[in-house]
Amino acid sequence: MANNVSIVMTLQTDIDAKLKTIASTSQGCSKAMEELSRKGQQLGDRYRDLTRRSAEASSKALEVKRAMDEAAKAFKKSGDEADRLTFERLREEYNDLTVSAKGYADEAKNTVKEIRALSDEVRKMDGAGGGQNVSGGFSAGVSDGNIIQKVGTAGLFKMAGDSLSQFAGAALESAVGKPMADLASGMAAGAASGAAIGSIVPGIGTALGAAAGAGIGAINGATQIFTERDDSFKDYYRGLYEDTNAATEERLSSGSALAAGRETTKLSFNTLLGDDKKAGAFLEQVQDTANTTPFLYDDLVGISKTMLSFGTAVDDIIPTLTKVGDAGAALGLSTGDIGTVATYLGRMQSSDKATLEYLNPLNERGFSVFQWLADDQGVSVGDVYSQISKGELSGSYVSDVILAQFEKLYAGMMDVQSKSTEGLDSTLQGLKENVNAAGGDAYNEARKVSKEADIAAYGGALGDKLAELSAIGGQVQAYGENLKEQFQREALEAVLTGTMDKETTVFAPEDAEKLEALRAQFAEANEAYRKGGEDSLEAGQKMVDLREEAEALATAAYESSEWAQKQVDMELQQIDATRELTAAMVSATDAWRMNNAFSKGGAAGNAFTVTTTVDEQTGLASYTDKYGQAVDPMLVDIGGSSGWKRHAYGLDYVPYDEFPALLHQGERVLTAAEARGMDRGGGSVNVTVSGNEFHVREDSDVDAIAETLARKLREAMLRGGG
Repeated sequence: MANNVSIVMTLQTDIDAKLKTIASTSQGCSKAMEELSRKGQQLGDRYRDLTRRSAEASSKALEVKRAMDEAAKAFKKSGDEADRLTFERLREEYNDLTVSAKGYADEAKNTVKEIRALSDEVRKMDGAGGGQNVSGGFSAGVSDGNIIQKVGTAGLFKMAGDSLSQFAGAALESAVGKPMADLASGMAAGAASGAAIGSIVPGIGTALGAAAGAGIGAINGATQIFTERDDSFKDYYRGLYEDTNAATEERLSSGSALAAGRETTKLSFNTLLGDDKKAGAFLEQVQDTANTTPFLYDDLVGISKTMLSFGTAVDDIIPTLTKVGDAGAALGLSTGDIGTVATYLGRMQSSDKATLEYLNPLNERGFSVFQWLADDQGVSVGDVYSQISKGELSGSYVSDVILAQFEKLYAGMMDVQSKSTEGLDSTLQGLKENVNAAGGDAYNEARKVSKEADIAAYGGALGDKLAELSAIGGQVQAYGENLKEQFQREALEAVLTGTMDKETTVFAPEDAEKLEALRAQFAEANEAYRKGGEDSLEAGQKMVDLREEAEALATAAYESSEWAQKQVDMELQQIDATRELTAAMVSATDAWRMNNAFSKGGAAGNAFTVTTTVDEQTGLASYTDKYGQAVDPMLVDIGGSSGWKRHAYGLDYVPYDEFPALLHQGERVLTAAEARGMDRGGGSVNVTVSGNEFHVREDSDVDAIAETLARKLREAMLRGGG
């Protein structure tokens, strides 16, 4: 364009204002443009909908075709009537889908023709417009026809942009992931929208408009990426909060159960040992053993109880358990098997008898008890069997020999196993149980005070009143249920049997009349059903329907009864009273406060506080967050509250004093005065900014307008926290 052509573009923040500006130039032109834009949008929407439906119908038809072919094979093989019917049904469905797909495709083709006709109409209007100048906001010899054509073209650019952004998003998401795909999609859509605006506004053109639009689209895409990252951060820390709280509750719950069980165990050992101090000291030994062996506390307690019941001395239990445990660890026995071995040894010691019943279980678990006894006496295994059958070997002797062999052959094996993966897991589990049990024990002790108070209250006057109130509540509940059932019962009796006592019925007179009418219909249908014939099934269905109508009437009548309405009124009064009682309490807004806390992202507080460190030798600065992790120096805290932003294209202004920045060779840094001068049109850029008006005096000013637009949009977004 010529250098002396002046164009004044009034930029507004909403579409309505832009339309009013165009309306001030030519009313007829505005109506034509509005109609063309609306019609073009409708045609585009219709075309996309038709092609989508055609594709869906075609895809479904292919699925049905495959099923139809399988059904044909099945029918050919079996000749079964059911297979034939299945094939016929699928063939009919396939034909319907095929017709639908073709119909949608044909309508789409017709829509394309309408779009082409619309384009022809635009060209004709453009030719009829001549070169008439339009006064007002635009003054560059732009004709009415040109403007109309540009609006039509802009609509096509918008449609193309939508398709391009969708394609870019889908293709790039598959290749590089969602964040970059969102950025590219936003740039594509912005470029198309910018091209659409450029095709209308004289002096800008589609290429420059596309460039400016791509910049704005990049900002939008970057904003979307930031939003997604922030949402991800919110989900992450909310998950941490909920998981850690749930874990604490679980630890307290399991710890309380463990502590309660151990308390019960201590009471039982008090009884077994006859002394509280002895029981406490013994259980401490059991705890120490559990902490240093693959045994868990509860396992050792169970075996110890068994040994005590067979008369094993308290001082012998831990040494015996150690020997048996070493033997079991050497042979890889389970805790249950080790308990069995200890049980049979205890039986031999307590009864002083050695029988095959006691020795065979040990032999079956891998212990050569008969050979050990033979070696100890210098006799054969057969002689040992003979001695046992004659009762010549005492239980105490046999158990001592076995335990001595356990110690000789397997001593220290529990310590070895405790260092294996399984042993470490068992030891770690036991230690964690101790930790949880400590919390549970403190919790249980603290709760005893309240539980004792509750017992006293519920066992006294409060309990009596609550029991009385509970009985009243039961009577009230039963009355309502009985009344509801009475409505149902009387309704069914009235319709099905024709019996109703109008003097005592719970139904209102008008409802009783409805039931009598239903009774008449039921009697007629019943008579028709009894006669049989072609209409009997229809009459039977009518009888079923009348029963359901009677039941529905009974339900509605009950819910409309004086009793039911009083119940509703009392519930409403309770709701109102609860609202008034709690309105001023902070608990009423706690849920809102919690939700609001979880809505805060990385921009809240000092979540991303950055510390700057300058190397004294090199002068280079490094930046770390509050956790000591390195961060990008272009992640800046705008104003300390609006959040962190990544500026892919640099900053338009320094957001705060002593702002750290990494500069590159050849770049320039403006002073605040120079920057303000350039914003006002000083320096080498001949753009005058007055309010929302940009005055252009030469070709390069168009580039400056685009840059200024992008900068101001970014500034607005930054100041607004967007």
